[in-house]
Amino acid sequence: MLTKSPMPLRSYLGALLALFVLAATVALGFGWESAERDSLSAARADAEFGAGKAAEQLGRSLAGVRSSVDAVATSPGAASVFDEPDDCRLSFSLGGPQDGHLDVVRGDGSVVCSSQPPGEDEAVAYQGASWVADASRTPGTVGPVTDDRTGRPAVLLTAPMAGRGMVVAFVDLIGLAAAAGGTFGGARGLEFLLTSGDGTTIVTRWPDAGRWAGTAVRAGRFTGGSGAGTDVAGLRRVYGSSTVPGLGWQVYAGADRSAALAAAHRLARRQAGITAVGLLAGLLATLLVYRRITRPIGRLRTAVRAAATSGHLEPAVTVTGPREVSDLGAEFAGLLAAVDRELGERRRAEELAREHERNYRQLFDANPYPIYLFDVETLAVVAVNDAAVHYFGLDREALLSAVVTDLCPADDAAAVRKELAAAAPVERCRARRHRKHDGRVTEVEVTSHLTTFAGRTVRCAVVDDVTERHHLRRRLRQSERLESLGQLAGGIAHDFNNLLGIINGYAGMSAADVEELAARDPTWARLHDDLLQIVAAGDRAAGLTRQLLAFARADTVAELTALDLNDVVADVEKLLRRTLGEDITLITRLTEESAPVLADVGRLEQVLVNVAVNARDAMPNGGTLTIDTDAVTVDEHYAAQHPGVRTGRYMRLAVSDTGTGMDQETRERAFEPFFTTKPKGQGTGLGLATIYGIIAQAGGHAQLYSELGHGTTIAALLPVTELHAGPAAGPSARVRPGAGETILLVEDDEGLRALTERVLDRNGYRVRSARTAAEALTLAATADVLDLLLTDVVLPDMHGPDMVTAVHRDLPGLRVVYMSGYAESILAARGTLPTGAVLLQKPVSAQHLLTVVARELRTGRATPSAVVDGR
Repeated sequence: MLTKSPMPLRSYLGALLALFVLAATVALGFGWESAERDSLSAARADAEFGAGKAAEQLGRSLAGVRSSVDAVATSPGAASVFDEPDDCRLSFSLGGPQDGHLDVVRGDGSVVCSSQPPGEDEAVAYQGASWVADASRTPGTVGPVTDDRTGRPAVLLTAPMAGRGMVVAFVDLIGLAAAAGGTFGGARGLEFLLTSGDGTTIVTRWPDAGRWAGTAVRAGRFTGGSGAGTDVAGLRRVYGSSTVPGLGWQVYAGADRSAALAAAHRLARRQAGITAVGLLAGLLATLLVYRRITRPIGRLRTAVRAAATSGHLEPAVTVTGPREVSDLGAEFAGLLAAVDRELGERRRAEELAREHERNYRQLFDANPYPIYLFDVETLAVVAVNDAAVHYFGLDREALLSAVVTDLCPADDAAAVRKELAAAAPVERCRARRHRKHDGRVTEVEVTSHLTTFAGRTVRCAVVDDVTERHHLRRRLRQSERLESLGQLAGGIAHDFNNLLGIINGYAGMSAADVEELAARDPTWARLHDDLLQIVAAGDRAAGLTRQLLAFARADTVAELTALDLNDVVADVEKLLRRTLGEDITLITRLTEESAPVLADVGRLEQVLVNVAVNARDAMPNGGTLTIDTDAVTVDEHYAAQHPGVRTGRYMRLAVSDTGTGMDQETRERAFEPFFTTKPKGQGTGLGLATIYGIIAQAGGHAQLYSELGHGTTIAALLPVTELHAGPAAGPSARVRPGAGETILLVEDDEGLRALTERVLDRNGYRVRSARTAAEALTLAATADVLDLLLTDVVLPDMHGPDMVTAVHRDLPGLRVVYMSGYAESILAARGTLPTGAVLLQKPVSAQHLLTVVARELRTGRATPSAVVDGR
C-alpha cells in the first residue's frame, strides 16, 4: 500500500517561520493604520470642539454687540447727542486692546459721537460708504468691511435711529480672530477660518487675519469641510466646522495633519522595532529547537537502522512522529505567549521604575537644602545635588571622590564613623559639624534615612546649616541675661541710695558744723577729718551706685548733648598719655568724616578711661593701644546679625590692644556686672558692665572682639544725630538762700526726712513735713500758704503723683519737685511718674537740692517741667 511521505521537520519549521512573519506583518500594518486612524480621529475631535467653541463665543460676542447697538439706538439719551455732541459718553470693549469702536452717525455719514474719540488730525466721517443708506433704514450685520478709521477689516453692526441717523459698531476681525485662536487653539495650534454663510468670502482667519480677511475663498487653496482638506496656504489639515448662531457664518478649525500623524508614526515605528526583536528571538529559538530536535531524531534514525540490521530495538528508544512535533509546537506557542506576558509586565515595571526615578531626581536636584548620598559600608559619597555643590564650595567630581568623614573636621571623623555605625534607619536633626572648602566649620543638623541607589544600600543625608541660628540664639540669651542683671542692679542701687543720702547728708552737715572749731582745736580737727573721710567714702559708694545704674540703663543723670567724638578722644588722649606708662604706645586714628552723636561727654570719657585701664592691665609687658573713630552705615544684614541694632548712620569708636586676649567663656560674660578675671581685691567687675550701660543709654551698641594671644577690640556704635555739636555748659551759679518760702516735705524715711528738713531750714525755708500722703493732704488743706511741694514718688499709702493730683484740686498753682531712689526710666515704665516731671535722684547733695528748689521757686511753674533733673 502506497502512503504519502510525511513532511520533514525542516518544512514544518519553515512554515512556522512564514506564519510568524505573516502575522507580524499583518499586525504592523493594522497597528500603523489604527494609529493613523486614531490620531486623525483625535485631531478631528479637537478641531470640531475648537470650531464649536469659537462659533459659540463669536455668536455671544456679536450678540452682545448687537444688544449694545440696539440699546443705544433706542435710548432717549442717545438722541440728545445729536444736539449736544459734547455730552458723548460712549464706551466699547470686548476684553481686548483693539476690539473696535461704537459710533453714533448722522444720516449723511458724519460722526456725532464715538467710543474712540478721533485724534487732533483725524477726521471721522463715513460719507459715501456703501452701507450708510441701508443702515439708516434697517438694522443689519455686514462683514467683512474695511474700518475707515483703523484701516483694518471689521464686522459692521448697525441700527437706525428714527429721523436722526444710526448707531454703528465696528468689531475688529483681526482682534476677534486672535482671541479665538489664543483661547481655543489649544496644544495643537488650531487654524481658524470664518467664512460667509454662502461659503464664498473669507470673513477672517487666524493666523494672518490682516491678509485674508475680506478675500474670496477661491483666492486661496482652501478645500476644507468636516474632515480632511487643505488650508488657504495649501497645508493639509483635519477640519471641524460649526455655524455661528444667528449669522449663518461658518467657523472652520483645522489641525495640522502631518503633526497629528507624526506621533502615530513614532508609536508605529516603536512597535515595529519591538516586533522585529520578537521575530529575531523567535528565529533564534526556532533554530535552537530545530537543532535540539534533529539531533535526537538523528540518533533515533541511527537506532532504527541499527535495529533493522540487528533486529534489536533498545527499550529506551522511543519512536516519535508528527504528533510529538505538533505537541512540541503547541508547547512552544504557549511559551511564546508566556514570554510575551512576561515582557509586558516587565515593560510596565520598568516604566514605573523610570517614573519613580524621574520624580526622585526632580526632588533631589531641585531641593534647596544640600543633600548627598553615601554608601553605608564604605561611607563613599555616591551622589550630590546642586545645593550641596554650592554649599561645600567644591565641584561635583571632588565631592563624588570624597567620603563622609572628609566633609567634617578631622577631629570629628572618629565620632562620625561611630555614630553612623550605630545609626537607626531614620535619623532626625542629628547635630554635626561640616567643613567647607575654605576651611570654615559650620554647625549643621543632618536628617538621614536608608535607601537604595544603583543597586546598593545608601543613606540619604539632608543638611540644614544652623550656624547663624545658633549664633543669634546665643546673642539673644546673652542680651536677656544682661537685661535681667541690669534690672537687679537697678533695684539694689535704689535701696542703697536712701542709706547714702542719710550718711552723706549728716556727715556733710556735721563736718560743716565743726569746721570752725577744727581750725582752733586739734581734737575737733581730728573729728573734722573723720567726718570728711565718711563723706569721701559715701561719695565713692554713690559712684558705685551710679555705675550700677549706668549698667542697668536706668540712670537719668546723664546730660545728653550733641558732641564730636574726635574732640572727646583728643581731650582724653592727653590724660591717657600721662597715665598709661612709657611701655604702652598710644595711637589715635580719627576720621575726617566725623558726624555729631548725642551722648554724655563725661560718660564717654569714662568709657575711654575704663577701656584703656583694662587694656593696660592686659599688656603687663607693654604693647600698643589704638583708638579709632570712623563713620559707618548699618544695613539690614548687619542689623539682623546683631539684635537691638537698627539700620542707619553711626559713628564707631574702637579701642584695640595687643594684650593677652580672651577665651570664648570670658567673652560671653565680659559685660556682666561683678565678673572679673583679675585677682581678688584688684577689680570690682563693673568696668565693662558700666561701659555697656553707658553706650546702651546713648542708644548705641557695644561690641567685643577678642582671641587668645591676639588682643582685644572694644567698639561702640553710636547713632548719628541731626543736632550740631556745641561747647559744654559752664559751671552752675551760686545757690541763693531762701526768703522764708514754705515747703511741704513728704518722705516716709525718718532719717532722710529729718535730714532734708534740716538742710532746708538752715537755708532760709519754712518746712512742714509729713511721713504719709494722708498727713500731707491734711497739712495742705490747713496751711495758710504753700510755695512748693517736695515729695517722694513712692509712699506707703499712696503714689506721690496721685497725692499731687489731689493737692492740685485745692491748690492748682502749687509747684512740685519729686524725689526717688528709682531711676526716672523705671518709674515712667511702671506708670508712676508723669511725663516731664522734675525728679531728684537719691542720694541728692544739699547743694543740688537747694539749687533745684531755688530754681523751681524762681521760675514759678505750676505744671510739670519738661526737663527731668538728675545732676
